[in-house]
Amino acid sequence: MTARIAAVLVVPNGSHRPQPLAEAIRRLHPTWQIGAVWCGDPHLRPGSDGVDWLDREMSDAASEIAIIAGETQVGEWHRALAATTALLADGVDTVVLLWVGSVAVLSPIDALVDDATASMTLVARAPKPLDDDGLSPDEMELVAEGIYTSNVAAFGTSAVPAVRWLLSNLDGRIPVAALLSRAAQLFAARVCTDESIGVGRWRWPSTEPALLDVPGYDTRTPWALEPKAQREERIELMGHTERLDAIRSASPQLAGSRSQLCLPGGLVVDATIRKVVADSRDTAVPAPWSDTRAFRAWLAPRYWPALHAARDDLKIAFPDPTGRSAEDFQRWCRGAFSFDDVPMLLHPPDLTRSAVIVNEHLRDDGVNLVGYFDSALGLGDVARRLREAVDAAGIPHTAIASQRTASPAHDAGIDNRVEFTNSVCVVTADQFPYLGGDFPQLFATTRRMIGYWFWELEHVPLHMRQAIALVDEIWAGSRFVTDAFAAVAPVPVRHVPIPVAEPKRSGRGRTDFGALSDVTDRPLLLAVFDHLSVTERKNPLGVIDAFRRAFEPNEGPVLIIKTMNGHQRRPNHQRVVAAADGRDDIRVWDETLTRADQMALVGCVDCVVSLHRSEGLGLHLAEAMWLRTPTIATRYSGNLDFMNDDNSLLIDYELVSVEHGEGVYPSVAKWAEPDLDDAAAAMRRIISDHELAERLSVAGRETMERQPSLADTGSLIGHLLFAGD
Repeated sequence: MTARIAAVLVVPNGSHRPQPLAEAIRRLHPTWQIGAVWCGDPHLRPGSDGVDWLDREMSDAASEIAIIAGETQVGEWHRALAATTALLADGVDTVVLLWVGSVAVLSPIDALVDDATASMTLVARAPKPLDDDGLSPDEMELVAEGIYTSNVAAFGTSAVPAVRWLLSNLDGRIPVAALLSRAAQLFAARVCTDESIGVGRWRWPSTEPALLDVPGYDTRTPWALEPKAQREERIELMGHTERLDAIRSASPQLAGSRSQLCLPGGLVVDATIRKVVADSRDTAVPAPWSDTRAFRAWLAPRYWPALHAARDDLKIAFPDPTGRSAEDFQRWCRGAFSFDDVPMLLHPPDLTRSAVIVNEHLRDDGVNLVGYFDSALGLGDVARRLREAVDAAGIPHTAIASQRTASPAHDAGIDNRVEFTNSVCVVTADQFPYLGGDFPQLFATTRRMIGYWFWELEHVPLHMRQAIALVDEIWAGSRFVTDAFAAVAPVPVRHVPIPVAEPKRSGRGRTDFGALSDVTDRPLLLAVFDHLSVTERKNPLGVIDAFRRAFEPNEGPVLIIKTMNGHQRRPNHQRVVAAADGRDDIRVWDETLTRADQMALVGCVDCVVSLHRSEGLGLHLAEAMWLRTPTIATRYSGNLDFMNDDNSLLIDYELVSVEHGEGVYPSVAKWAEPDLDDAAAAMRRIISDHELAERLSVAGRETMERQPSLADTGSLIGHLLFAGD
């Protein structure tokens, strides 16, 4: 008699769909029974589309509460095991649990079910000891994440005690991984040792994988198994054709993404809500979806104390939330929707900031300048230059430092005083709500609030447009940004440029940079960018492609792709390295240089290339022009304020939809796709025509020297503030 085997496809809340996985199982195991359980908002369960939903009757309060008690997979396992119990009671011999979006079946997986005597079969993440090679993940992470994967398991007819034990302990207080490890001990779980089962970021044998276990994989970034990894992975895809082929064939089964659960009315189920529910196992919790009003009423008095207990910043700010700090804490709770990261709200205030001092009698003849004055980052430089400009124009001013950045400190001599009725804030639009939470006194006393804003696209997203309500006026440093905000803002938008200062370079030359030591006598083209500025926007792949079109291997010129923070965006960096693979004359160099050394590098190459998709200003190009380095750049966005056909080689483009915006740039927006054949021709011209290169280098320098001075900018600011224009 053939054993009855059922595959239960566990569908997390989000856009994953079970059909591709179901079709793969039907093709490989035509006798298996297949069903699915939905672990999201009951009102948003997808249509069946050929897959039976096994949990249609699981709509009682207990099952709804289980979905949001503790970590996300706790609720998913609760629903999966409830379905397992019903199937075993119905005479099924083995139930196989598979997490949709995390696993893919590529060939038969009989190894999971070939032991009919096993009550429970688990899959070890790393059946063999991991090599001590310093790569991630390591043994410490293995222990922390769990010895067994929580995305695959099988239960036989004798598994009822184990299933009951798991269900009784799935209350949200113990992670699933820890429960599986304990269950394996208590109920003598069988461990599947087939190397083709559970292939993923921990191991990838030479044999063809049968079942992939890749919960971190994102089909939108197919060059990395773990797109969020910040250092070298144990299992890489780039450079491994067989792995890339396997993951590509699995993509339909892995497509989609998880999303946070929301209750009716848009209440996001965050970590605090999950903890409150998990810690309330001994109280009657109303059904979150079936009785939403009662659940909200039950949650309200419990949420804020739990949030306070979980956050050190709130403990410091409100040490006695039910006593002497009660009024202040309640006031904070009432206003948190405007600036904190709580359901339907924003980001926690920075309690390490210095309190501002408000002058009793505010003056109208000066300006409060607000920005990252004491931080070493680009916006901090802009704020400091703005301060120099108003100082040069003799405009009275104060400097207030925003602390919302992890950048290194920079001593700027701030006074943190609100002394004037005018305020100019060099803080991006998306940060303005946080600024209001940090400095409520500033917003309460300022009569004319001006945002000095930067942005890189023509499209201004909704969350930034909403910040316009917080300002009376917008200033922008380039015409591109000015036009972007002017198209959507009901308040005045002014172009207030700040001149780019001549950069100071160190004394290092080509022979002093190790990465260039063997190519110092060859023409060098340089593309330079920070991975944290969104790799796709900077478009290094376009530069590499254009260089490949322009020059045969080792024809002469060398392309240097100088990056920084590749370790923090490793999958993106891998993609760049892969694009350069096979060409010795394309060097990818990831290192954070001092600013003076960076300028020395820019000054010693033959050309700087920027095939960017969009720039708010293009500071690196302006600095190259200061240093008399010829430039090739996309004929689009903020760099056109200082680049033209007389001082640069500009590349034509077409506008395309944003892709790989990394959550910063929305897909509904457009940016440039530079013409790579045009770019390749420009590269050949700049290398072969020495007179052209010399003419552009001189013209570029002259352009930067003709910029308005800081005093001119200060005069413009004074006119805008006090002339009523």
